[in-house]
Amino acid sequence: MSGDAAQALFARALDRHRARDTAGSIDLARQAVALDPAYAEALEHLGTLLVTRRRAYAEGIACIERAVAARADDAGLWYTLGWCCEFAAHEIARRGGGAAPAPDPRSLYEHAAEAFRRCLALHPEGKLADDAADLLDHVENELRR
Repeated sequence: MSGDAAQALFARALDRHRARDTAGSIDLARQAVALDPAYAEALEHLGTLLVTRRRAYAEGIACIERAVAARADDAGLWYTLGWCCEFAAHEIARRGGGAAPAPDPRSLYEHAAEAFRRCLALHPEGKLADDAADLLDHVENELRR
């Protein structure tokens, strides 16, 4: 029963996101995750919004890490983890920390590289594979600086 309720809340979170109501989308995604703590899609959505819209880097990345732990064979989740780590590293290096004490950009780039490698090890196809390879190259270049 809680799975159905979580799915309904997550559907509403996506509706709020499409309506450009970030706060509402975050709130509904949190409610969905409270009902189903391993709901990978809701964790991914929540984490991505926290990283990109709230600059709550550590909390957002932790959500995506929980999604990956729930579904470690999902190349898309590994890509999202890498992308959010790279995004956070770039933003912290450029503008400073976010809503809480910020992680170190270098450690975020290292985490991103590992996530992109894990994504590629799952042999995704098409655009996902191309984007992961391109971003891994970018992150490795950042780490060589």
